[in-house]
Amino acid sequence: MRPVRKTFPANLLIEGATALVVGGGRVGLRKARALLEAGANVRLVCPEALPEFEGLPVGRVPRRFEPGDVRGCRLAVACTDDKRVNRAVLDAARAEGVPCCCADGHWAEGDFIVPAVLRVDGLTLGISTDGRSCRTAREVRETLARSLGRVSPGVLFVRGVEAAAPLPPAETLATRLAFLNGLYGWAFLRTCNRTELIAWAAPELIASDLLAHAMHLPGPCHAFVGPAAMRHLTMVLAGMRAKMVGEFHIVGQVRDAFDEAREKGWACGHLLDAYAEALRRAQAVRAAVEPLIPHVEVEDLALEGASGRVVVAGTGRLGRAAVAKAHALGLPVTVLYHAHPLEGEDCRPLADWRGAVAGADRLLCALTVAEPLFDPAGLPLTVYDLGAPRNVRDGANVRTLDDLRGGYLLRTGALGAIQAAAGQAYEALP
Repeated sequence: MRPVRKTFPANLLIEGATALVVGGGRVGLRKARALLEAGANVRLVCPEALPEFEGLPVGRVPRRFEPGDVRGCRLAVACTDDKRVNRAVLDAARAEGVPCCCADGHWAEGDFIVPAVLRVDGLTLGISTDGRSCRTAREVRETLARSLGRVSPGVLFVRGVEAAAPLPPAETLATRLAFLNGLYGWAFLRTCNRTELIAWAAPELIASDLLAHAMHLPGPCHAFVGPAAMRHLTMVLAGMRAKMVGEFHIVGQVRDAFDEAREKGWACGHLLDAYAEALRRAQAVRAAVEPLIPHVEVEDLALEGASGRVVVAGTGRLGRAAVAKAHALGLPVTVLYHAHPLEGEDCRPLADWRGAVAGADRLLCALTVAEPLFDPAGLPLTVYDLGAPRNVRDGANVRTLDDLRGGYLLRTGALGAIQAAAGQAYEALP
C-alpha cells in the first residue's frame, strides 16, 4: 500500500531562485520545464540527459550527483532511476536545509510533493490525492482541462423584465442553473416592477439561450452583455430605470439580492466585483442628477385638478397633510379612519369606505397596511394610492406613487434633463 501523507497546499515563489534537478530522464524533463515556467534557474545534474533538454535554458552539470550540488539552491528534486542516488540527494538537501522532493518510493520522506498542475488563461489548478494515486490526480486534471476548454472567461450578463414576474422558488431556479456549464455566479433581483437574473457567465452559454430557458420569464425580455450590462446595472442602482425616476430604494433591494446570493453560494468573486463597481458608478451618476430631481409632495400631485369632495383614507402624517392641502384648495373632505378620527373633520370608519366615496371627486389612500386593502373595481372615481406598501389593488382607475411622480417629471421636462445628465455622467466615469 502506498503511504498517505497530510499536505499543506502552497504555491512557491521561486522566480530567480536556483532549483536543483537530479536526473535527465522523462520525469526530470517534466520537473525542469515546470520549474522554468515558474521562473526558476534550473541546475541539472546527470551524466546523461534526453535530447529535449538541449532546447531548455538549464545549467547542466554532466556528471553523477555530489552532495555539494545542493548548496545555494532554494529547492531540490531527486528524479533519477536509482533509489540510492535519490536517497543521497534527499540526505544532502536535508543537511543543507534545502527542501527536497523525491520522485520515487522515498517521496513520503521528502519535504514536498508536486501536484498534477493545470494552467488555463491565468488560472492555476493543482490536484493532489495526498499520495494515494498519482494516476487519479492526472485523470482529474485531464477532465478539468476538457471542461475548461469548452468555456471562455465570463462576462457580466443581465436578463429580465420590467415587471413583477412570477418565478419558481429561488432554490428551484438555483438547482436548474447549477447544471449549466459556463455559469459561474448569479443573483436574482425581484422587486415590484423588476425581475432580473444578474450573472457572470461564458459568452457561449449566453449565446445558447439556455439561461433564458431556465428562467421562463413571461413576455418580451431585455438582455445586456458585458459593458452594456454594467451600464444597465449602474442605471438601475442609480434609480434611472425605475418607474419613479430617482427613487433610491432599489439600492437596498439589489443589496439584498446579492446578500442572498453570497449566503447561498450562488455568487462568484467576479460577479461581486461587478456589483461593487456598478454601485460605485451609480453613486457618481446619482450625485450628478440629484440637483435636477424636483422635490414635490405627492399629496399636491394627487390633488391637482380636483373640483369636488375628496376622500382621504388615513389619519397619519401623510393623511393629515392631504386633508390640510385639500382644505387650502377650498375642497370639502371626508376622512376615513381606522382607530383615531381627526377632530373637526367629517370622519367615517374605514369599513364604510364604499359609502363614503359615493359622489366624491377622488379617493386618496395613505394607510400603512401589509397588503392592499381597497378594491377599486366598479368605482366611478380615480383612486390615488399614496401608500408604501400599496393600499389599493391594480385597476384602470388607480394612480400610484410612480405614476404621479413619473408623470410630473415627464410633464415638466425634468425627465429628459435627468436622463441626459445620467448618460453624460456615466460616459465621464474613469
